[in-house]
Order: sequence, then C-alpha cells, then structure tokens
Amino acid sequence: MHKNIEKHAAFTVYYKIIAIFAALPQSNFELLSPITNLTPQTTMSFFSKKDKKAPEQGYVSFNQDDLSEAKSRNLDNTEAYDYLDAALTTSSHISAKDKNGNTVDIDDVYPCSAEECDEMEKLLDKAEQAVKDPNDQFFKERLAELREIVSWSRKKHWTFRWILIVGCLISIFLLNWCSDDAKDDQMRAQQAYDQVDNWAEQDTTITWEGASEIAMYEYSTANAFKSSYLNAIKYDFNLSKERIDQLAWGIDTCTTDKSRERLKAQHEKEVQHSKDLRKKFDEAAGMKFKELKKIAIAQKQGRLDATKSSSRSIQFYLILCIILIPLYIWSSYQPGYYITRHRTENKVLGGIQKVGFAIASAVFGAGIAMALMPDTEVTTHYSDGSTTKHTESNTGNFIIIALKFLLMIAGVLIFCFVSLFIMAYVTATAMKRNIAWGAMAKKAAAATIEATSKAKDAINKNKQ
Repeated sequence: MHKNIEKHAAFTVYYKIIAIFAALPQSNFELLSPITNLTPQTTMSFFSKKDKKAPEQGYVSFNQDDLSEAKSRNLDNTEAYDYLDAALTTSSHISAKDKNGNTVDIDDVYPCSAEECDEMEKLLDKAEQAVKDPNDQFFKERLAELREIVSWSRKKHWTFRWILIVGCLISIFLLNWCSDDAKDDQMRAQQAYDQVDNWAEQDTTITWEGASEIAMYEYSTANAFKSSYLNAIKYDFNLSKERIDQLAWGIDTCTTDKSRERLKAQHEKEVQHSKDLRKKFDEAAGMKFKELKKIAIAQKQGRLDATKSSSRSIQFYLILCIILIPLYIWSSYQPGYYITRHRTENKVLGGIQKVGFAIASAVFGAGIAMALMPDTEVTTHYSDGSTTKHTESNTGNFIIIALKFLLMIAGVLIFCFVSLFIMAYVTATAMKRNIAWGAMAKKAAAATIEATSKAKDAINKNKQ
C-alpha cells in the first residue's frame, strides 16, 4: 500500500477577485458640465481636443476662429462678436500667451472665481445689447452656451464620493470595536490596581532557600508579589551560573590563547553579573510590606495610565471620524468656479484614490484567494487494486489561514486609510479656503476686549 499526495491551488480566483474590485468606482473628482448634448460645429484650432476620460467633462462647441468667421459673414454684429470673444477668454486659466493663438485646454473657458463669473456675465450682457441683427442664429446659440457656463459656474454642485464615506464608516466600526476592547483593558487594569491597593499587611520574610525558580508575577498578596519578584531574580541567577560553568569548560578545552583570553573576559563579566544578582536578591528579600506595596502600586499605576491613554486616543479618533462625515459632505458642496479653480488638485486626489483602492483590492483579493485554497487531497492505493481519496489538514494550512486574515485586514486598513486621508484633506482645505478665519479671529478678539471692558466698568461702578 502506498500514498500519492496531490496538491491543488486556487490562485486563479485571485485574478477574478481583482477584476471585481477594479470594477468599483474609483474617482468622482469631476467637473460636471452644464452642456452635455452639444457637439463641436467646426474644427477646434484654438482649443485642444477633449479626452472622454478627463476629469472635466464640459466643453464649448466653438472657438475664436468660429467667431471671426461668423463676424465676417455678419458685419452688423461685429461689436457683439467682439464681446463674445472677450467673454470666451475671461478665465484666469487662459494666459495672455494662450490668448494670442496657442492651443489651450477647452476647460480653461470656465471662470475660476465669482469675480470672473461677474466679468464674463457683463461681457455677455454687452454682447446681447450690441446685437444689430437679432436673427443671427449662430450668435444666439453661442451666447446661450456661454451663459450656461456662467450659470453652471455660479451654481453649487455635490462632489462627495459615497465610496469614501463607506471607508469612513468602516473606520468608525473598527474604532468602536477597539474602543470597547480598550475599555475592557482599562477596567481590568483598574481592578488589578485596586487589588494591590487593598493588600492586607503581613510578614514578608522570604529566604533564598524559600524562593523557587518560577518567574511568574502574582499580585494577589504582598507575599505573593515578593515571592514572584525574588523568583525572577533567582531564575536569572541560576541562568548566570550555568553560563559561568559553560565558559569555564570552554576555557579548559580551548586550544588557542586568543580564544582563551576572550572566554576569560566573558567569564569574569558573568561572575560579576552573578554577584550583582545575588546582591539584588538580598536587597529585595529585605523589603518590608510598605516598600513592596509602593513598587507594585507604581507598576499597576503605569499599566492603568497606559490603558487610559489608549482608550482616550481611540475615542478621540472615533469622534473625529464621526464629525468628519458631515464636514466632508458640507465641504463637497461647492460652486462650479471653485471646482474649476482646483481641478489639478482634484486630479491628484483622484489618482491617489485610484492607486490606493487598487492596492487595497489586490491585497484583500489575495487574502480571499488564499481562503479558497483546498486542503491536501490524499489518494490511497491498496494491494487489491482499490483506491480511496480523502483530504487531510497540514501545518502549512494554518500558516495560510493566518496569512489570509492578515492580508484581508491589511486590505481593509489600506482602504480606510485612503478614504480618511482624502476626506480629511478635502475638508481641511475647503474650511481653510471658504471660512474667513482671520476676520473671525479679529471679531472674537474685539468682542472679548469689549466684554472685558464692560466687566471692568461694572466692577468700578460697584466699588463707587
């Protein structure tokens, strides 16, 4: 009878999982266009061609050459077309060099501030007032198109991503679980501290012979604590004695003077260490009840402070994540010109999100793929020609299980970290840019000074 062991792997599943995760939406840092159903009427020489996958989806269907050609066909509206041409290049994204004929991004037509929206709208109003031929259909369509751009730029748009909020919610769940665990640790540390604080005073005499070699700390009583402390010292002392004997044997059997001198130096050092341990034991053995309690209290206090600090830190981050969601949603409700002004930043954040989520998906998918790996299949052949098959677990499977959970946890943590980073950055920058912190600080300082002055006046009045 003999056995043939056949091993199987499910690594192909990994690639399927990666494909599923890759299908998740990656970025929403896009400029929403007010014009989605227009197509260019002529070849664009002034504006660059639009890539469908670019972060900004808006475009205009004409350029300066188109306006010049229309102006040459209808000389009555020359002044009106000049105003349209000026409105077309109002945005600060278009430099003076670009206005002189260089190719620029068509999204640069969109204004980048409320002032630019006002300026563009004034030019459009002047263009409409300067019309001499109201039947010019091309002019009316171009005017309406630019007004739509101004309207979109003034209007506020939601740009938050649900996938980022999901990452924050998962972080809240994980932090809440860690918070409960930290509270349990703090409770156990408090109980251990109270146990030492409530020790009953007793005789704490323990001799060298009465100490064992089991180094296990016990805090139930003063004697138990002292015994465990002395046991640890005695354990180290006995290890030192064994080391001394080994070094002495090495010195006796050494064949070279250089090695012998080296071992002698180590031997002398170890002998001194052994003497120090014995001295430490004798000093500890002489400790009375109050000294022992003071040492044990300090140890338990340190543990209690550490658990309290950990619990406070986790709760702080938990509250921060809870507050971050509404702040992030508020920060993502911005006017179109704000989105246009910071589109490069949005591209970078979109790239970070895409790369981060791809890494998280790959790591998490690898963990799931390892979970699908079957046990070892064993085929047994008997002497009569019959065979049986069954699966057997092996020690390697336990390593795979541990690695599987580690990869899945790592994938979730990366996903949460990327989500929180982008949400925190968007929120912080929006609050910095949209709130006049300097004016608020001056107003608060003035109010404080005024209140202080009134309080002093009231005090002086009462004294009189």
